[in-house]
Amino acid sequence: MSKVVEYYSSAFSPESLYGFYHIVAIFSLVVLFWMIGLSYLVFKANTNSVENRFMAILLFCEGIKASFLALEIFPYSSHWQGLWDILFPLKMEPFMFAQITSILLYLAFPVYYRVNQLKFLNNDALKKHVWYIIPFIGLITWIFLRTQEGFGFENASWIICNEAGSEPIVKNWWGSVTERVNQYAAEIGTCSRDFDRAVVDEPAGSWGIVLLGPIFSLIGLIFLRASMKQSQRENEGSTAYGSLPSRSLYIGFLGKVVGQVVFFVTVLVMLPALNGGVFFEFADSIRVQYGADPTTLDRALFFIWSFTLVITPAAIGFEALMFVHATLKDTVFGIDSNLRKTFTNTIFTGIGAISFVFVSEAMENVIGYGMLGGVLMGTTIIIGRRPIINLIDICSSRLIPEEYSLGELKYLEAYGKTIQDFVLTERERDLLANLAIAYEISEERLAVIEEKYRDSLSIGSSTTIQITESE
Repeated sequence: MSKVVEYYSSAFSPESLYGFYHIVAIFSLVVLFWMIGLSYLVFKANTNSVENRFMAILLFCEGIKASFLALEIFPYSSHWQGLWDILFPLKMEPFMFAQITSILLYLAFPVYYRVNQLKFLNNDALKKHVWYIIPFIGLITWIFLRTQEGFGFENASWIICNEAGSEPIVKNWWGSVTERVNQYAAEIGTCSRDFDRAVVDEPAGSWGIVLLGPIFSLIGLIFLRASMKQSQRENEGSTAYGSLPSRSLYIGFLGKVVGQVVFFVTVLVMLPALNGGVFFEFADSIRVQYGADPTTLDRALFFIWSFTLVITPAAIGFEALMFVHATLKDTVFGIDSNLRKTFTNTIFTGIGAISFVFVSEAMENVIGYGMLGGVLMGTTIIIGRRPIINLIDICSSRLIPEEYSLGELKYLEAYGKTIQDFVLTERERDLLANLAIAYEISEERLAVIEEKYRDSLSIGSSTTIQITESE
């Protein structure tokens, strides 16, 4: 227990940016579960849709890419080497598989989103099979590459410093102690404080696969933009929802691509420029963080490197929200409201479960009877269920863009036909009011969706609909 406390005390010290590394790991884990959940919801929205299956696979792979640091919420040092004999393969193997698979999925966009120049790819035969063939190809590709020189993780060691002012020592983990590891230990010199960090091979081939991602995501972005523009031309003058999913999809992917490009430029341009023209690796962060008398440049390198780690999970989290929003609207109108309810119930259940365990453990340590604390917390959550769910629902409404429910869409269909001549009779108004009641649409919500509908027709919210007594 003392080792755990010591480890996290050091991890959350000012020198370690108050645990920023572990905060990113927790955030990455949240994004991973969020993406897996959204992937499942996209699939369940329409299990027979090949487009939904394709999108579910893409979201799943992107979630794995975002989770690179997720497992590092666990203590990561030589003391827990046995644990990391299991965790390291779980960290790296799915990550590399997801990197390769997502690149292939980007190239497959024209199969599911029609691009005129590649319209021969947009056919039902390919759609039926591409969504599952690509993950299989990605898996086989990585199984082959991981055994090749320059791709596999063949050597790993620990660099350990027992106290400030001492010289670092090197302990082998697997493979052999390489000259590179000894060089890093020599560059550290006298340790500024105690630490215990792993130095694992960072093969050029594996880094190459990671850095190819932004390039191919740009190609995918071009495909999506071409598809979106094409959809807008085909639906010009129409109020159909067919073009909106492509736009939402494009915005989500654009946000992710921007994040990936920032990561690409930082890793390949900014960090090497500050590191004397040498590629900056994970092992370099040990040198600049723990070396004796760190310079201003060392602190800048450590700071930039640390914040670079959050770019990918943040960008993929944004992509998830917009991708799922687009896909769900394209499949089942109004399903986003069901998604919001699922989100609310899941978060509430998670808060309840975590609080129960946390308070039970705390009470166990304080009074020796943990169940009492769990019962008290459970009772509190049940009593406060409504305000808690209302708060979560507000958050979920912001996270998941609002869309019309099925009832609202049916109402808007009738409303649109009724106001075509910009004249609304008393009878028509009464019929619409009864229709709104039947679909359980509140007066406040009614005013909002009617205004949005008039805006979409370029009528403008300031336009007055004439109400007459005529029949």
